[in-house]
Amino acid sequence: MVKRPTKAFVLGCLLLWLFVGCGSHTTRMQPVRDSLRSGSYDEALQRFQDESPIDSTGKDRLLFLMEKGNLLRLAGRYRVAEELLLEADLLSDVQTGTSVGEEVGAILTSDVSRPFRGADYEKVFINYCLASCFASRGLVEDALVECRRLTEKLNVFNQRYKRDNVYIDDALARYLTGVLYEAAGDLDDALVAYRNSLRVYREGYYDTPTPDQLVLDVQRLCLTLGFLDMYEEYGNAFPEIRYDPEDLHAGYADLVVVVEEGFVPPKRSREYTSFTRHRIYRVSLPAIPHTPLPPRSLSVAAGEGPTVPCWLAENVAAIARKNLEDHATRDIARAVARFVAKGVVSEVGEEIAEEISGEEDGVWSEATGTLLSIVGAATEQADLRAWSTLPRRIYIARLRLPPGEHLIRVTESGRTLSAPVEVELHAEEVRAVFLSVI
Repeated sequence: MVKRPTKAFVLGCLLLWLFVGCGSHTTRMQPVRDSLRSGSYDEALQRFQDESPIDSTGKDRLLFLMEKGNLLRLAGRYRVAEELLLEADLLSDVQTGTSVGEEVGAILTSDVSRPFRGADYEKVFINYCLASCFASRGLVEDALVECRRLTEKLNVFNQRYKRDNVYIDDALARYLTGVLYEAAGDLDDALVAYRNSLRVYREGYYDTPTPDQLVLDVQRLCLTLGFLDMYEEYGNAFPEIRYDPEDLHAGYADLVVVVEEGFVPPKRSREYTSFTRHRIYRVSLPAIPHTPLPPRSLSVAAGEGPTVPCWLAENVAAIARKNLEDHATRDIARAVARFVAKGVVSEVGEEIAEEISGEEDGVWSEATGTLLSIVGAATEQADLRAWSTLPRRIYIARLRLPPGEHLIRVTESGRTLSAPVEVELHAEEVRAVFLSVI
């Protein structure tokens, strides 16, 4: 005769269902992202501050600094953003290693109990955001400091990981470094950065094609610096792309427009739950659903002049998804360890209750095992924490413009997507401008 589930077991299942429905970082940040989608950056920042979706002082301090710093940056409040992002950069450096207490707590509950340390690509984007803040304020040297910090991190990743298919370099970061070196007048280092960016793209960079403009930038600096053999080398490697010195108009300025589009897709929880007569077993793992979207046909217009098409520089969504896949083995191993540990706790708890009550398979001992099983299942949560306000993709357009004031806007199929931004350019200047569209 098969026994029916006890009332306590059924009640526990209902409580588990309610507990699992509690909000994650993904759901708590949704109102903030909704405001960003409508272009209301100040409203998004206000919602973030009012609803306090993240622990700002405890284990999620780094995530709080990342999210709020980026919201401030998007709202154009660069100085305050810099303060938070600089603290985030420092905190990400000192958060190394793990304590025994943290690991034990994570094994008995979930990875959410561990301090948020951020993925490698998120740590690089701290410096990207800082560089964009400084560059937007015309502080090129300070922006270059962040680019050097960023380069140091990438060099560490290259030394740390000896296998393929992990995030060890960033083509966009290398290109932006080259732009800022050009802005500072350091053409030799600019060429090195452009060549490194080109190398990363050519090695296969998250299905992002090698940009023609980058090849032209490398060839242009080779000619400018007199590296004729190197110019021919890149001409032979890209016979269909050839920089013509006649295209260089003396006295003009270069405007590099960086367009951040959309939001990186949030992590979702992938649940695996099974039931027995007196036990609930549950494993929860983070995942980013693969929803392929074709690159958008964005362009940048300067005043009433012709539009210049943007090229895809960074697929942040693909980087985030691949980063999660690269760590899937680690996540599964930790989930299995939690599964085993919680099962052991339930069995030991039931045995202790039997000893205390003096009854084998008694009501109280079974209830104890069931309760511990329910608690273990209820505390099992996928770690969905991630920097959710980063863009889905980043595009770049490079415009050669005469000195003077220009109204810059992002367009798509003739439709304007961004408010016009006034930029004043000087002869021979190289300037980077950062815009955001949904």
